[in-house]
Amino acid sequence: MGQVIARNAGTDRIINDISKTVTNGNARGGEVQSLTATRLSAIHAALLTIDQQWKQACATGDVLHATLMARDGESDLEIGAVIDEIWNALGRPAQSADYDLIVGSGKKAWTDGDPAKQHHTMGVLAANIRNANNAKLAEKKEAWAVRIEQKAAVQEQAANPIDASDAQVTTLGMQRRTLAETGQMNLVRLKRDFKNLGMTEAQIHEIIPDNPTTSSAAAPNPAPQPPAPQPTNNTQPSPSIRPDSITRTD
Repeated sequence: MGQVIARNAGTDRIINDISKTVTNGNARGGEVQSLTATRLSAIHAALLTIDQQWKQACATGDVLHATLMARDGESDLEIGAVIDEIWNALGRPAQSADYDLIVGSGKKAWTDGDPAKQHHTMGVLAANIRNANNAKLAEKKEAWAVRIEQKAAVQEQAANPIDASDAQVTTLGMQRRTLAETGQMNLVRLKRDFKNLGMTEAQIHEIIPDNPTTSSAAAPNPAPQPPAPQPTNNTQPSPSIRPDSITRTD
């Protein structure tokens, strides 16, 4: 017996089966076409619309995320360059309280983490630089802070649209899935309509794609293991002896 695609199948697969069914049903004409249109025309049109919107939102989101990652990479390079310049200005010390007050645990503290939020931490780094009291940094600390702030502003601009874009992708995806599940139920109902029309399973699945369930292959029986060798002459096998427990007598 043929099978309509399962409700828990992938959204793309369900949409594909609905589209094929609509095409095949329209090609038959007559009552088959009428039943197909009644069950699927509206949901199919809605699915095509929401699917296109979702794909466009995904494409837009991909561009926004790629742009943010590009700006994040540029910020990371600038952070690293400024921190290196500060260390050099301090005389490349092995330890320095002034350096620690600015940089903390190191570059990664400012470059790792969520790129959409990094501009906030960059603002903190810029403030740390401005608040430095070491005379060796006084001449350049404002310029260093401005460089960090400029990169932070560009990264913030790239991050701002991300949340709204992600929300749109998520909500459109949920709508798309809901419509697909409704369409799958209508495929099941359409199959029942075709049965009531007197069509055979084979005829029905010339219109509705068949999705047979595959039974999992039986697990092979494990190969028989040879019996463990038995000790001879009524002796018991010797216990394992650690090499470091042997007492030398020589």
